[in-house]
Amino acid sequence: MKADQAKTTIICAGLSCLDLQLIGCTKSGQAEAIEQYEKAVHCAGGSASMAATTLALLCDDDIHVLTKLGKDLNGQVMLDFYRQAGAKTDLCIQDEMVSTAMAVLPIFKEGGRACFFNLAANNGFTTEELLGQLNKLSAAKAFLFGYPHLLPKMQGEPLKSMLESIRTKFGHDILIGVDLNGVSADNHRPELLAPAMDQIDVLHLNEEEAEILAGVQKDDLFSGDETLQQVTAALHQQGCAVVLLSLGSKGSYISVTPDSSRLSQCPPIVRDNWKAQSAVRVPAFAVAENNVNANGAGDALFSGFCYAAATMEGATLEQAGTFASLVARQRCDVQTRDKPEHDATKIAELVRTGNLPSVL
Repeated sequence: MKADQAKTTIICAGLSCLDLQLIGCTKSGQAEAIEQYEKAVHCAGGSASMAATTLALLCDDDIHVLTKLGKDLNGQVMLDFYRQAGAKTDLCIQDEMVSTAMAVLPIFKEGGRACFFNLAANNGFTTEELLGQLNKLSAAKAFLFGYPHLLPKMQGEPLKSMLESIRTKFGHDILIGVDLNGVSADNHRPELLAPAMDQIDVLHLNEEEAEILAGVQKDDLFSGDETLQQVTAALHQQGCAVVLLSLGSKGSYISVTPDSSRLSQCPPIVRDNWKAQSAVRVPAFAVAENNVNANGAGDALFSGFCYAAATMEGATLEQAGTFASLVARQRCDVQTRDKPEHDATKIAELVRTGNLPSVL
């Protein structure tokens, strides 16, 4: 296994917002308590931003971010963040009629975070706008799309049609990944995602989201591998080829569809190296306790996994998952978050040799 030496094009599309992170927050548990934080940091947040900046910092490939921003100060700040990371911004949409979305995220000392968010420009982001921007490209290796539950114009049949158009434009071998966030029992309904599931090569979601999509009661969820198999089987039945399930400190669970004909429709690395009905558990790797910033951990896991699935020749399912877990670890460490210790080629080498850090 080795990272593809040829420069490739990867599109990171979907929701974006300017994050105001309050680092080192206390959390007393009292609703009206005065809490403290150590410092405030701005960064480009949301699925499109986090995926694009994570990958751009890791490799020299052409990483494009495709999102909708306001033509305002916050929008310019976002573009500056993308460019500083090395991501290409020519596909970004700026609309003077809307404002750039913003999120305030308390990052707690003991781990975890909260989120206060205004959708703003994301509310009116349409599939037609997105597809129009793709006319600027002639080829792409992967299309990573994030947070359809928070993008009201990119759900259901419009989402399915958009993904079909992308596969038609860029060819059968493009990898299409969809990252979920903002899923709740109140806002999820089958018709929001189900029509598009057969176009999704990699679906990323967490424990609570899997519970909602698979219709499993929370008390019964994740008691062991048997339950994980039941949950992912329900998602495969809806049509997605690979499920990447985040389990927090327990790592991730990755499952491949039992349908060999569906698997054969995936891009080469997936269909040639991963077996139908296979599954692996991949651990999370430890970060020093005082160095943790978990904001964007799921986006890093997802983008790292999709990068491996699209570019790392000969990668097994476990190797792709381990690559992703190492990318997430590096992104969660405040020391390596914006200045990675290892690039994609080095991480691939660590995976191949088994020279891995301690697990949680």
